[in-house]
Amino acid sequence: MTVLDFEIELAPDVWVDGTAAITEPDYAYITLTDVTADEAGAFAVWLRDSFAPTPHLVRFASSLAMANGEDTPSPLPIEGGREDVGALLRRHLDAFDH
Repeated sequence: MTVLDFEIELAPDVWVDGTAAITEPDYAYITLTDVTADEAGAFAVWLRDSFAPTPHLVRFASSLAMANGEDTPSPLPIEGGREDVGALLRRHLDAFDH
C-alpha cells in the first residue's frame, strides 16, 4: 500500500494534516487529523473541485460514525461551497454524537 503524509494550507494560517493511503490503483483513503467540520469541509470542497470533479467520487466518513457502527461512507454533494459542506459535516457529527 502506498501512503503519503501531508500538510496543506487551506487558507492563510489554516493548516490541515492528514494521510492518504492508496489501497488500489483507482481508490484512496484520506484521513484528516485534528480538524473542525469547517476545515474538513474546506478540504473536501478543494479535493472535489480540484482533483476529483466527477460526481460522487468523493465520499466521507467520520471516526465518530464508525465508532457508532456506521461504516458506509456518505457521498459529498456535487455542488456547494465550503460553508455548505461544513454545515453538512456538522449535521453528520451531530447525528452520531449521543
